[in-house]
Amino acid sequence: GLGLSPRGALNLMNLSRANAFMRGRNYVIPNDVKEVFPYVAGHRLILKDKTKNEHEMLMTVMNEILSAVKVPNIG
Repeated sequence: GLGLSPRGALNLMNLSRANAFMRGRNYVIPNDVKEVFPYVAGHRLILKDKTKNEHEMLMTVMNEILSAVKVPNIG
């Protein structure tokens, strides 16, 4: 995989900021990114093997990606 394009990364950043704002914060936390990641990256993922339930498989792959990313400790 190649990862997100620069435009995809900007979209992820902007949507994460909007998510934080909607929750009353002026800063982004890791959960903001995790919540919006499927909306930014979902249509950019391409599975090698087509399955009957492609959406479910994409969600599984995205959850595996997100769970593999370590959240930094603050403080």
